[in-house]
Amino acid sequence: MTQKKQLALIGLARFCQTVASGSLQSYIIFQLRSFTLPDGSAPSTTTVAFQLCVLRACVAIPGIITSTLWGILADNPRVGRKRVIILGLVTSGIGRMGLGFTRSFAGAVLWRLFVGLAPGNKAAMRTMIREISGEKFESRAVLLLPTAFNVGSIVGPVLGGFLAEGAVGGTDDTRWFPRWPFALPNMVNGMMLVGCAVLISFQLRETLTDDTVKRRQRVSISIVPRWVERLYKRYFQRQPKYELVANQDYDLDERGECQTAAAPILGDKHRSVSIWTRRLVMTLAARALLVMHTFAYPTLMLVFASTPRYQPVNGNNSAAIMATTPANMTMAEGDVKSNGSSPFAHLPLGYHPHAPFTFTGGLAFKPHDIAAVLAIRGAVGLLMQLLFFPYLRDVFGTLRLYRYAFAVFPVTYFATPYLATVASSTPPPLPAAGLRLWVIMSAILVFQSTARSLALPAGAMLLNAACPDRSVLGTVNGIGQSVSGAARAMGQLLLTGWLYGVGLEAGIVGAAWWAMAGVAVAAGVAAVCVPAGSAVS
Repeated sequence: MTQKKQLALIGLARFCQTVASGSLQSYIIFQLRSFTLPDGSAPSTTTVAFQLCVLRACVAIPGIITSTLWGILADNPRVGRKRVIILGLVTSGIGRMGLGFTRSFAGAVLWRLFVGLAPGNKAAMRTMIREISGEKFESRAVLLLPTAFNVGSIVGPVLGGFLAEGAVGGTDDTRWFPRWPFALPNMVNGMMLVGCAVLISFQLRETLTDDTVKRRQRVSISIVPRWVERLYKRYFQRQPKYELVANQDYDLDERGECQTAAAPILGDKHRSVSIWTRRLVMTLAARALLVMHTFAYPTLMLVFASTPRYQPVNGNNSAAIMATTPANMTMAEGDVKSNGSSPFAHLPLGYHPHAPFTFTGGLAFKPHDIAAVLAIRGAVGLLMQLLFFPYLRDVFGTLRLYRYAFAVFPVTYFATPYLATVASSTPPPLPAAGLRLWVIMSAILVFQSTARSLALPAGAMLLNAACPDRSVLGTVNGIGQSVSGAARAMGQLLLTGWLYGVGLEAGIVGAAWWAMAGVAVAAGVAAVCVPAGSAVS
C-alpha cells in the first residue's frame, strides 16, 4: 500500500477526535451533576440522562444539514478535503476547551452546538482514504478509521477518568481549577485537537486532483430526487412553446435548402449523474438504523452504569443492614449530593419487582469503572478489526458479512439491563462489583463490539460502492454523514433521553434497551434489502 504516511496522518486525526470524545464520556455525567437547577437543587438521575442526550443531540442535529454541505465543499477545488478536516479539528478543539469553563447546562449546550457546526470530518477522511488506497487495498484501508476509533476508545476513557478523578472526588484544595473543576480534562482534549490540526496543515497532501476536478466538470450532479424534479417541472416550471427535434440541427446551404446535421453526442462531453439510486437509498436506510442503535448504545450504557442501584423499600435484607454502616452512609451522602434526592434508584409508589421485565436500578459505577467498561469495548473492537475483519470479508464478502453482524445486536441489547439483577459483592449504594458481574458484562461487551467492528467498516465500503461516480464521492459521504447525524440524534433523544427516563420512573429499567433491540431487528431487515453491485466507477 502506497502513501502510508498520508494514511497515518488521517488515522491520527481520527484517533485524536476519538480520544477527546472517549475522555468526555468518562466524566460528562459527573460534570452535568455539578450543574445546579434553577431552583438551586442538584439534578436527578432522570434529569441527567435527559441532559446528556440533549448534549449529544446538539452535536448530531446540526450535522444533518452541515455534513452534506461540507461534503459538497470537500469536492470543490477551492476548498478540498484537507481544509475541511483542518477546520473541523480546530472548531472541535475550541468547543471542548470552552466546555471546561462553563458552569451551567445552557452554556454546555451552546458549546456543544458550536462543535456540531464543525465540518463532518469522517466524510472527508473516508473520501481521502478511498482515493489514496484505491479499490485494490480498500478492504484494509477502510479499517484505518475504525482502528483509530477503537484505540482512542481505550486511551480516551482512561485519560479522562484520570484527569477528572480530582474533579469528582476531590476538594477545592486539590483541584487545579477550583472554580472550574472539569477544566483540566477539557483543556487537554481541546489542545490535542488544535495541535493535530497544525500538524495536518503542514504534512497532509490534498487528494482532490486535477483529473477529479475535470471529471466533475463533465458530470451534472443533483442531490434533489428525480421525482421532486419531475413534480417541479410539471407544475411550476414554464413549458417551452417550441422544441428542437432531438439529435438534429438544421442549417441552410448555399442554395437556401435545409440540411440536417447530426448533433454532438452529449455523452462524450457531459453527462448527468443521478445520486439517488435505489442501491444508495437502501444503503443509507440500513446505515441510519445501524447508527441509531450503535451510537445510542455507549450513551445508554453510561447512563445505566451510573444509575443508582435498586434497594427494596422495606430494607429487611442484609444489604440494607450493611448499607447503614458509617462507610456506606458516607458514600450515600455523597450520592445524595450528586443525584439530587436519594443514593438509591427511584421507585414508583407500591412498586413490586417481578420477573422477567419488571425490575429497576443500575450499577452505580464511578468514573474509573466507566472507563474500564469503555476500554473493554474499545480493546475488543480493535482486535476484531485488525485480526478478523479482512479474513471474514474475504470469506463471506462485504454484503453477507454486513448482514451477519446485524444478527448479534438484538441479543446483546436485550440482555444488558439484566446486569442490574446479577448478585453483587457490595451492598447498595456502593458500586456493583463481583467476578460474576464483570464476566457477564465483558461477554456482552465482546459480542456487541464484535458486531459493531464488523458492521461499521463493511457499511463504509458499501456506501463507497453505492456512489454513482467517483467525482461525487465526497458528496455521497457527506450525505451519509447527514443521515447518520439525524439517526444519531433520534436515537439519543428517543431511546436514551426520553424512553430511559420513562422506564426508570415506571420501575422498568430495561424499556429503552428492549426498544433498542427492536431498532436493531429493523436494521437487520433493512440490511437484507440492500442490493449487491459493483464498486464505484
